[in-house]
Amino acid sequence: MENHLYRVTATLVSGEEDIIKESFQEALNAGIIISQLREVILTSYLFDGYPTALEGYRILFELVGYQSIDKTDLTYNPVSIESWRKRGEPLCRTIYGPQYELLMKRVMQIAPELSDAMIVEGYGKVLSRDGLEPRVRELCVVTILAVKYKPRQLLSHTLGALRLGATPEHLLYLLDVISEITPNGNINKAHKIIEEAISKYSLPL
Repeated sequence: MENHLYRVTATLVSGEEDIIKESFQEALNAGIIISQLREVILTSYLFDGYPTALEGYRILFELVGYQSIDKTDLTYNPVSIESWRKRGEPLCRTIYGPQYELLMKRVMQIAPELSDAMIVEGYGKVLSRDGLEPRVRELCVVTILAVKYKPRQLLSHTLGALRLGATPEHLLYLLDVISEITPNGNINKAHKIIEEAISKYSLPL
């Protein structure tokens, strides 16, 4: 059923409301649960912004109505922030592997405004949540970066997906699932980046 999550992710960042609604309904019909769709939408704001996420939540609300959720892991307070930091840093290390220290140094150099938020907000509050298996969530991230074609991030997160247990077959299947939603040029370019990541991952580090 993972294919439905990748399709939902791709349609969500495409911005076409009718297609988003159709993909949500198809996913629900196939057995994807509402909380998983909410996790996909939450993940999208990190890589495609608040407008995409808010529209996704609105469309889901129109389909399924109000759903009560546990907000204990969403509230900003000193305990939560420290918890997010503690669980976010190991995930970021895993995803970036031997490049982690260089990444953090580079982000601190060029974007110190984002360095703390990247770990606490990005990897801690969102990407390390339990609602999706880490490998699957990372493949949803790869989907967004392929559709939008962000080559540097696509390479990094494709390597991250491999480090979290994805296989080359998972990645190529993902591209096949989203090919009808993604501009041909982006799919072709994304395919080359993903092949590059697979090749890099197979080399000794």
